[in-house]
Amino acid sequence: MTDNILYLDEQGYPCDDYRDIHEAIEETTKMLLSMTKAERIEWFRKSRYPYPINFDMEIGGTVYSVSSHFNRTANESLQEKAQRIIMNKL
Repeated sequence: MTDNILYLDEQGYPCDDYRDIHEAIEETTKMLLSMTKAERIEWFRKSRYPYPINFDMEIGGTVYSVSSHFNRTANESLQEKAQRIIMNKL
């Protein structure tokens, strides 16, 4: 299913310029696989972003304001939601 993922640049144009990100994800995955469950939980506790993810971004003369709120009882992950939204827009 990862073949259906579409990456967009800051202007919303498709791009495949994320080699460094993919390498970092692979390295992190290998590191996490080598840990026990308790070590992984502790690593996630220490490395999670402690503040809300909010920002403003101007694209094509329009300012978009993003505020994030997470529902702890949601039935899909952030990744699944983002994929669903992107795939519905294609």
